[in-house]
This record gives sequence, structure tokens and C-alpha cells, in this order.
Amino acid sequence: MRHKTTEAVFHYFNELRADRTAPLRNEIDPSALKSVLPDLFILEKKRDGSVRFRLAGTRVCLIMGHELRERAFTEIWEETVRHRMRLAADTVLANRTALELAVTAIDEEGDTMALEMLLLPLFSNAEHCDRIFGSLVTLESSIPAEDRWRFLTPADLFFMHVDADGAPRPAASAASLASRSVASSNLGSPAARITHLRVLEGGRRD
Repeated sequence: MRHKTTEAVFHYFNELRADRTAPLRNEIDPSALKSVLPDLFILEKKRDGSVRFRLAGTRVCLIMGHELRERAFTEIWEETVRHRMRLAADTVLANRTALELAVTAIDEEGDTMALEMLLLPLFSNAEHCDRIFGSLVTLESSIPAEDRWRFLTPADLFFMHVDADGAPRPAASAASLASRSVASSNLGSPAARITHLRVLEGGRRD
């Protein structure tokens, strides 16, 4: 993890979930994260299968150039990668998997910005893992220009399977994400890294 916010959010999540695959959404305490609240967002998977922003911090909206509440998660991505990012979000929920991604934001002027994104699974209740707790931060020192719509593109978007002993196995293609497991060990163990995308190992402990 390259940004201190990403690291802080992940450690908070990992401590909160304890020996579970993921915590409940109502266990997230905003006061414990008040210094990074502008960098956070929550996604919700709707009954129609779409994943939409439920909440988005002020700095997240500033980076993207517009309000994100109720917008589809896929809308923030460049059109050619939207299908893969929908599968990525589905994988986080289906496999209780944490994803860290390096992404590039591109605005209408053609200017680019390096960002880091973290996606973490949340249960809305004991039976449904249908929320994603996330953060989005810029890796650059300059403040993003306001009122510029930006779209994101991921760097090297693919996943690696990791066995319980941490040994890497062949990467899964984007087409197989919906049906194949991404990781099976706990989030506290070393992460399998593939260039700019990292699968933080997660899964049941039984």
C-alpha cells in the first residue's frame, strides 16, 4: 500500500472483522476514521445486481469531478473496462476478498492523476455480504481541479488465486471472476501482488 490512508483503512477493517470474513456495516464507526472520512465511500449491491454508491466522501467526489451518491460503480470507469470492474466488485462480495488497485484518472482535458483504491467487503446483516467499504486517494501532491469529470482506468487488472498456505497459483481471467475463488486464507497474511493490483488474502477461517 502506497498511501497512509489506504493502510489505515485496511488495518481498521482487519481489526474490526476479528476472526470473521468481514464485519457488519453498522460496526463501522465514523468517529474512528474522522481524519480520512473525505476519502471513503460505501457501495451497495442492489436487487437488480448493479453496484451503486451509497455514500461518497468529499475528496472522492472532488477527484471524480461530481457527486457520486446513487451512481453506478461502473460509471466512474473508462468504458472499455466497465465489465471487468463490475466483475471485480462482484468478486469482492462473493469471495469476501479485499482488493487494492492502482488506477489512473483521466479528465476531459486529457490530464492524468495517479490514484490508489481499496475495496473491502461488508455484511448488511448476518446473511448478506452486499456492501463494499472503500477508499480512493490521490498519490500526487497537487489538489485535483474542481468541476472536471474524470474516468478511471485500472493498471494490470487481473487476479491471482492464492492457496491457504499463501502459494500463488495461475491468475484468473476477467471472464472467470464471477465463478472462481480469488483467495482462501485470512486477510492478515501476506498479500499476493501482481504489479499494480494486489489481492489481499481473505476467506473463511473454518
